[in-house]
Amino acid sequence: MDTRRKSSFAGASDVVAHAEIAAQHIKELKVACANGDKDGARRSLRQAISELELARAMVRTGLD
Repeated sequence: MDTRRKSSFAGASDVVAHAEIAAQHIKELKVACANGDKDGARRSLRQAISELELARAMVRTGLD
């Protein structure tokens, strides 16, 4: 195996983008929890999960 070869796949930058968006939603979740905003917490958690599921699907596709 060539160690100089970059370990990557098509769409890796998109996966990173979705993960970063999920991280932002998790920050919003933290703030909502600190403020006692249960609806906001649920919304942020759902959005974070959705972004991570998209990223996971993209990784699976990219590895196949």
